[in-house]
Amino acid sequence: MRGVALCLALLLAGCIPSATASPSPAASVAPSPTPASTATVSLGPPKVDTPRLLLSLPYKPPAVERPGATTSRVGGISARGPASLAVDQNDRVYIWDQARLRVVVFEANTYVRAIPLPYVERGANALLVESDRMYLRADVLQGGPIEYEIDANSGILLRAATDGSLYPRRRTGLVQAPPPYAYGADASGLEYIFAVTNPGQVQRYERHGAGGALLAYAVEPLSLKGTDAYVRADGALFELASDFGDRSSVYVYSLLAPSGAGRSATPPPPVPAPSAFGRSVPDRLTASLPDAGSVEFDASMRAAFWWLASLAKERADLVDNAIRPIFAARWNDGSTLDIGAAQTNLSASGKTYSGPARSYEQLAAYALAAPTRLADLTAPGATLRIADLPGTQRSLTSEEISQLHDSLSRGFAVSEGELPGVLELPFPVYEFVLGDAVIRLRGDDYGSVGRDTRSTGAFAHDGQLDDLARRWLPVPALSLSDVHSLFLADNVMFDQGGQRQDISRWKASIVRALTGAPGDSQSEPAGEPPAALTFRFSSGRTETVVVSRGSFTYRGRAIALPGVMSLVYYRGVP
Repeated sequence: MRGVALCLALLLAGCIPSATASPSPAASVAPSPTPASTATVSLGPPKVDTPRLLLSLPYKPPAVERPGATTSRVGGISARGPASLAVDQNDRVYIWDQARLRVVVFEANTYVRAIPLPYVERGANALLVESDRMYLRADVLQGGPIEYEIDANSGILLRAATDGSLYPRRRTGLVQAPPPYAYGADASGLEYIFAVTNPGQVQRYERHGAGGALLAYAVEPLSLKGTDAYVRADGALFELASDFGDRSSVYVYSLLAPSGAGRSATPPPPVPAPSAFGRSVPDRLTASLPDAGSVEFDASMRAAFWWLASLAKERADLVDNAIRPIFAARWNDGSTLDIGAAQTNLSASGKTYSGPARSYEQLAAYALAAPTRLADLTAPGATLRIADLPGTQRSLTSEEISQLHDSLSRGFAVSEGELPGVLELPFPVYEFVLGDAVIRLRGDDYGSVGRDTRSTGAFAHDGQLDDLARRWLPVPALSLSDVHSLFLADNVMFDQGGQRQDISRWKASIVRALTGAPGDSQSEPAGEPPAALTFRFSSGRTETVVVSRGSFTYRGRAIALPGVMSLVYYRGVP
């Protein structure tokens, strides 16, 4: 988003010159190709175009034809919607929907299809569509940026590279700097710049010709809400904007009419085959994650993984002890290779490799959480359980399994970033067990697969799964003598040495700690006096739990629980 950069720009307006051509940011860009024709440049006054709204897409409720957004998180992580757009010569709009790892295509204000791209880093931008190819760029922490060349029809990754640009013409993405800055060039080399005029503080998009001559401009239609701008080969300019207020929508505007620039006739170069670990793409590649099961990649997913792995370099200074095996590669000649993955690192045959890509586990999680796969896993049977209440579970009937199958079939995959950003999961947490895969319900519209939070598969369902779970397995009556009954309290007060604090927002986490497995006694703070946790219920019931080092009391009983004194760390947490 440009908000911070623009606020700074407005404060420093006196230092900003009148809009002139600005060099592109330091991100890797491609040189402009030799144009097929040259645009006619007028030397008269600049043409003023009026922005025109092409699309308005609400975020909610979640639906396959709507864009997604990652949720805000503790630590200042803001919600983020679609990051980039492109518009082809037939006026089809392509939106990089980063929260759902896909490009969504619209035509004549109507949803056409979604192109899954689970191998692309979620923070990618600079979408460009040219002929039958799409391009994206991801700025990464090391060895990047990564550029992706993609078949625009199938979504197959044709090439990934970090050494030189794959783009057919210059295209910049999200710019974290005060304006003026360039968004790219058309096929004739005309520059397109976002600027703030002085005086007037008017934000506008400008087309510049030779020597920085201003040829045309359009005023920014949504101040401080623009996310990306796209320069088509013929010089037409479009904007992607979004807000997270009451409207919570994504907008696409047409800003500048075509300049008359020609289209490049240069065909893309031949696509090579990737090579990683000294091997060609395997004939079979299986991905496995804890509590998610295993899935065999199709040919396009195998090629995508191999392209990403080809960017990694061997690191003799790293050891692979902590890198768990996730992928199993097999070739028709009988050879095999087990591959571990952890963020940017890979391990294979006792060697460790490091590269710019971080999406290896993302690729596995996305495939494992595909709702169609999960629906198929219901065939042998399914069990529903309440994770917070051990032993509270039941097998589903054939009719219930049919309803579960249908509900899952209507879902679609998203990234882990779109899951509700709650501080703790509210009680009760429902789980469907499908063989070796466990689906955990996450709010009213989402589910996750797998227990490793770093590589959790996620999906949006039809909004019925949580209703079905509550109907099929209601929370049972809990005895007063059962510590689990504290889940039903309305609020919790912390009291230690006369210092009182309402910590109700952490109620579920506290009760899970009291009823969970023993912790590490070495992690308990030393020298802390006992602390009282008072649970109050709407019925008037009150329970006081006294926490001491290594144990707690409940209804007159002392219950040993190493590590329980760590609950005092909730003191002072807002």
